[in-house]
Amino acid sequence: MTPRTPTSDELRHAFQCGFESIDAGDGFYHGFDGYLSLLGYEKQPDAGCTCSDGGAHGHLPECRWVKS
Repeated sequence: MTPRTPTSDELRHAFQCGFESIDAGDGFYHGFDGYLSLLGYEKQPDAGCTCSDGGAHGHLPECRWVKS
């Protein structure tokens, strides 16, 4: 089974949570990562790049977040 990456709608919500986290005094990734974790995604640091452009312009915040 191929791991699934977050949908565009899930990413939109994750980014919103990241920005709200900044407003609450925490860092962006506290909210962004927390939201994706709640959805059942896991950050796989040793996995290959999952960026839509293959990392050509650097890695995006959602890179390597997958759900089995």
